[in-house]
Amino acid sequence: MRKEEFIKKVEEFCLSCKTNYVSEEDAIYPSLIGMRLYDLPLIGFASSDDPLFTETFKKEEVIHPLYKAPKEWLSDSITVISFFFPTSKQVKESNKKLLDEPYEEGIEMSCSAEWLLARCEGQLFINEVVSYAASLLNQCDYKNVIPSASKDFKMLEPFKSNWSERHAAYAAGLGTFGLSRGLITKKGMAGRIGSLITNAYFEPTVREYSNPFEYCIKCGACQRRCPGQAIDLARGLALGKDHIKCVGHISNSTKKPFGVNNRVRYGCGKCQVAVPCADGIPSKLNKK
Repeated sequence: MRKEEFIKKVEEFCLSCKTNYVSEEDAIYPSLIGMRLYDLPLIGFASSDDPLFTETFKKEEVIHPLYKAPKEWLSDSITVISFFFPTSKQVKESNKKLLDEPYEEGIEMSCSAEWLLARCEGQLFINEVVSYAASLLNQCDYKNVIPSASKDFKMLEPFKSNWSERHAAYAAGLGTFGLSRGLITKKGMAGRIGSLITNAYFEPTVREYSNPFEYCIKCGACQRRCPGQAIDLARGLALGKDHIKCVGHISNSTKKPFGVNNRVRYGCGKCQVAVPCADGIPSKLNKK
C-alpha cells in the first residue's frame, strides 16, 4: 500500500467515524451533542531500526533501559506509524479559562466539559482510528502491533513505560517536546497521540529538527497557566515538569462515574491552550 493511499483512507475514516462526535448519551451538556472532538490527524513514519528506538530511548535519562524497541514488539517490523490528533478549535477555546468551572449540576471541575469529553470519550475515537489503520495493513497481509493495546504493554516505574507515544511521534517527525512535556507539532500541542508498528514499508518522514526541545521557545506561558504549579522553567526543559504534582492535581479533580455510560472523567490541559504553541510551532518573535 502506498503512503498516500494509506493516509487518505485513514482521513476518510476519521471524517465518517461517529465516535469523533459527542453522542447524546455522553454529552455533559445538551449543547455539546454532535461536537467534533478532534481534527484530522498528522501521520508520521519512522524506521524500526532508527537509533532513537534502539539506543537513545533505552537510556535511563530518556525513557528506560527496559523500553522495548519496535523489533522487540514485532521481530520483523520495518515501520513505526504515529498519529497526532489535534483537538478541535471548540475544545481548545473552551479550556482557556484558568478558574475552575462548575457543571450545571454544581460539580466543580478543573477543566471545561468539552476538554473532559475530548480526553475521555475522545480516547475511544483515537483507539478506533489506530485499530482501523491496523486493519488496513492486515487486509494487505502485513503484520502489526499496537503497543499501547498489547498485553505486553506495562509501566516500568512511575511515569515510565515500555512504549512511549510521545517519543514515537518525535521519532516519526511529528514534533518536539515543550516545557510541559507535550509534543509541539505544526498543528500545535493540544492533542493526543497513537501509534502502531508494522512490517509494511513506508518511507520515513524527514525530521525537520535536530534536538528534542527545538520548537519550545522557553516563554514560560505553560508554567503560568498550570493550576497545579507543576511546571518550572528554572529546572530546565528536560526536568521542567513535576509529574507527581501534575498527577496530584488531576487526581484531586477526578470525577466520580456519571452519565449513561457511567464513565470516570478526568483532565486538565490548561498548559496546552492559550499558549504560543497551542495551534502550531511558535515563532521566537512571540516569546514574551
